[in-house]
Amino acid sequence: MSRDDYDEKLSAGREEIASILSGVAEGIRTGAVRLGDSPDAVTVDTPDELTLEIELETEDDEMSLELELEWTVSSEAPPVSSLDVTPEGEDEEVAYLGATDGAQSLARFEVYRARDAEWRWRLRHRNGNIIASSGEGYTRKHNALKGLRSVIANSADAAM
Repeated sequence: MSRDDYDEKLSAGREEIASILSGVAEGIRTGAVRLGDSPDAVTVDTPDELTLEIELETEDDEMSLELELEWTVSSEAPPVSSLDVTPEGEDEEVAYLGATDGAQSLARFEVYRARDAEWRWRLRHRNGNIIASSGEGYTRKHNALKGLRSVIANSADAAM
């Protein structure tokens, strides 16, 4: 597979799949989508205009729903780049949420598995400083993502 290709198949519950799709949607909204949460992860810049193809197929006892996004690649910049953030030694399986375009935000949310094997979230500034963290550990990644989404949803209108 070339640097411009990415392929992953995941079997998971509805919540985890919805969380991944939500992250993709947020990336499209901000102009850069991060695919994967391994060292092989890539970031794809998305344009303001793109085409969405939705296809539902039923064959025998199987049903599939395919979502495909297409756009013309600009010759100005490479369409795919490796992410420049590597997880610290204390953490494993870091998942990044939200904008990956540095011009959009000076920080990014991370969901990670800590040394104590519990899932946590944090908000890391581009300079590496931790701005906020969950404090509480979660036994499932799904619950850490759910807690983080709750903080994001409720903090926008919070009084200071």
